[in-house]
Amino acid sequence: MNFTSDTPVRQIVLEIPTAIPVFESFGIDYCCGGKSTLAAACAKRGLAAAPVLEELERQQQKTSGNETDWGKAPLQELAQYIVDRHHAFTRRQLDLVRQLAAKVGMRHGDLHPEVLEVREACAVIAADLTHHFFCEENILFPYIRQLEAGDTPVLPPVFGSVDQPVSRMIMEHEQTGDELRRIRELTGNYQPPADACTTYRALYRALEDLERDLHQHIHLENNILFPRALEAARERV
Repeated sequence: MNFTSDTPVRQIVLEIPTAIPVFESFGIDYCCGGKSTLAAACAKRGLAAAPVLEELERQQQKTSGNETDWGKAPLQELAQYIVDRHHAFTRRQLDLVRQLAAKVGMRHGDLHPEVLEVREACAVIAADLTHHFFCEENILFPYIRQLEAGDTPVLPPVFGSVDQPVSRMIMEHEQTGDELRRIRELTGNYQPPADACTTYRALYRALEDLERDLHQHIHLENNILFPRALEAARERV
């Protein structure tokens, strides 16, 4: 979406939840004052709209797609892309979700107890993925890079064979998928209630964006990176 100074702040937040840290850094009210245009919100703070629009554009570019054929690209390039793009996005998005869920739970938890369950499910996902990412970034992915290099000896991995950690990672992907499905059910397919404020709606959009990116992320690993790594390992035997 192309934003201008005449775009309502609320609309920007709903389209790009990652705009929230931008607005907070500029002190712009995106909740109660969300109906104001960006120009009006900036004027209220004594700010020019141009720098805010530039930062919003940078946020949009961070989530742009990638057209690389990962089925043919080097494994080390794919692994690094997953870390730089998907691991980084998930970490940022989970931080955003936690902040939003805390606010929504405090303000709406009495009338909408499902948001408290959503908050707990997000905490489980965050804890699981913290360990998951550590294992991939420090054990499995370095091994895959070494495996592909070929010109250096491939040391026996600490886990015995590459099949074991790959199976473990796939199982953890399935667990995360179960938690995401639970969140989707709790939120009614991310449909906020009629009385939801902007922060409430932004939470649901952020959760949907998190789910969408994790689906792409898991696809790259389960369907491309891991099968190719297993094939490379078999060829070295």
